Amino acid sequence: MNAQLAAVLALVRRYPFATACLFVAILCGAGSWWLWDRVKQLEVTHKERSKEGEAMLSLLVGGSTQRQELANLTEATRRMDENLVVESNLAQNYWYFFKLEEQTKAKLPELHQLNSPITDNSPLFRRVPYTLRVVGTFEQVYGFIAGIESGPRLAKITAFNFTRGTSVVVDLNLEMLGRK
Repeated sequence: MNAQLAAVLALVRRYPFATACLFVAILCGAGSWWLWDRVKQLEVTHKERSKEGEAMLSLLVGGSTQRQELANLTEATRRMDENLVVESNLAQNYWYFFKLEEQTKAKLPELHQLNSPITDNSPLFRRVPYTLRVVGTFEQVYGFIAGIESGPRLAKITAFNFTRGTSVVVDLNLEMLGRK
């Protein structure tokens, strides 16, 4: 072993420039391999960060849309809450129907608000039932019923009876959504 080491040292002393170049070449090769490996790792990290950035950008772009949708939903919820029936406020509840009567020129000879069902299990809303009779021409009665269906108050017609003689008579049972 010492003889081989002595022979290598003799070559290093005889060709110092070639030895230095060989040493630098080995260092450059090792450094090149280390840099190549590091570049591959950085490319993988760069791809991951690019995907995260694109996802964040789409969220930021969609964020304004989501904020707008949230504002629209908040506004719709506010309008629904404003149009809920308060069971104890008979005057305002009846005025809603009298306003429809005035707009459509139909007549309301009977209008009764009934007690809410005891079995109503909804924690947020209450069903407020009504019975009413609408009398008028076909167009007037149709306008009144269309006003109930498309008006700001949420109403569900549960039963009706239709008779036609000199005028159209519709007996309605309906429930309006109210505050608990």
